[in-house]
Amino acid sequence: MHSVGGFSGARPARGRSAGGSKVDQAYLALKRAIVSGALAPETPIDKNEWCARFDVSKLSITTAINRLAFDGLVVVEPQRGSYVARIHLEDVRQWMLMRRALEVEVVGVCATSMLDDAIAALGQNLAYQKAAIASGDLEGFHALDTRFHQQMTESLGLARVGEALDTIRTHLERVRRTLLPEPGRPEGTYKEHEAIYRGIADRNPERARTEMASHLDRVARELNTFVEKHPGFFES
Repeated sequence: MHSVGGFSGARPARGRSAGGSKVDQAYLALKRAIVSGALAPETPIDKNEWCARFDVSKLSITTAINRLAFDGLVVVEPQRGSYVARIHLEDVRQWMLMRRALEVEVVGVCATSMLDDAIAALGQNLAYQKAAIASGDLEGFHALDTRFHQQMTESLGLARVGEALDTIRTHLERVRRTLLPEPGRPEGTYKEHEAIYRGIADRNPERARTEMASHLDRVARELNTFVEKHPGFFES
């Protein structure tokens, strides 16, 4: 295993194309490292190390980095080189506001219209979340957390709303991944999910909306606390 900037992974074999071109592989690996927080904001990207990792030319790595710069994940400066971009705080707050507005309405509809089988599936997801926390599987918990919210729009056939929320979640992914390891956060999230589920299962739309709003508002508060502790990660 070769570690670059805190990100580890198997080095692709020479000529391997199953995962796409070498540029695509480098782009996706760097993107995962940035989104997951393995490469923190302001971390320099050493092209030589990534060239060695993927056994490609510096031009290929430069192409991957330029794609990430277009995504807003990397900053390229002539005198400084390439480094991980800071998170745009105002953008994050706007995405969170949109997510709150949509999900609070969706959960209210779930409480009145979600089928019993779909509610049972939501409860099963909660059981898996609890197991993931007990085993210390943060990655698994993160996936189940995302899936918990997706199940609501899918069960109601709200494809367009689901697409909008998926886009918002993509923009918020770096923040969610950054906050997830904070002590007590998975346990707190699980309890809030449980309260949301109970509001839906009891067919109480007002309670479901209140619990969803409380859940998302806590994320916003934790973001503000995190910003105070790590101001260098963000820019206005």
